[in-house]
Amino acid sequence: MDESIHGLFSSAERRSIQSHLAEPLYHQLYALLRRKIEAGEIPHQHQLPSEIELAQLFDVSRITTKRALDELAREQLVERRRGSGTHVKHRVQHKVLRAPLLAMLESLTVMGHVTTVDVLELARIAAPAAVARAMGLPAGTPVDHAIRVRRCEGEAFAYYQSYTLVLPQSALISRKALKTQTRLEIFRQLGIKLAEVDQVLGAAAAGVDVAAALALPIGAPVLTLERSYIDQDRRVVDYLIGQYRPDRFQYQMRMSATDRRKS
Repeated sequence: MDESIHGLFSSAERRSIQSHLAEPLYHQLYALLRRKIEAGEIPHQHQLPSEIELAQLFDVSRITTKRALDELAREQLVERRRGSGTHVKHRVQHKVLRAPLLAMLESLTVMGHVTTVDVLELARIAAPAAVARAMGLPAGTPVDHAIRVRRCEGEAFAYYQSYTLVLPQSALISRKALKTQTRLEIFRQLGIKLAEVDQVLGAAAAGVDVAAALALPIGAPVLTLERSYIDQDRRVVDYLIGQYRPDRFQYQMRMSATDRRKS
């Protein structure tokens, strides 16, 4: 099987389709594929694995995978053509929000100091293809990858995956720094001078890892945020994907027509 197919799904996602669950197998697979398509993790026009490949990947029958793909086609999320396979038809349309950089950084710093963080994973890796595209990097560029859960008064409300560009001679960001310092403080220590922060807000269904971390049912709605930190050389030095429990977190932005502060 093509290694790129394995890269579409995490090991936890591949294990998540289970016959002992009350939900039918085809619907579990359909829900997983739909979430990844609607979140843009499997992008517009991307060819999905075949029925046989999906059956091998998730250890289910071909009948199960055919029914899941047919359901996606019925909802016009994918297009199925005999001889050419199944391609994603859905196109993600994000709304991009921009705000004065100073005000945004002030808000992030405050949140960093009034909440706590659990660091689940931290490693230096080769940037996955989707991350490399988002950061404008050549495939395989080293990045520091962290998975964190943020809590307020002990309750988890946010699940983050972040990818930080490895600068020349920079050491791996430490778990202690991620737990005790804001990311903006860490950036300053790395010598990163920010010029812009771009954010994209959206919504998605919680996947296996996110649902477990935030104590949610699989498929529950979550608020999503993609944040790109851009330095003075116009490089995306950090790319963050956040998913939030909407009952514990609201994203508020206040902008003034008279705000002339410069970054």
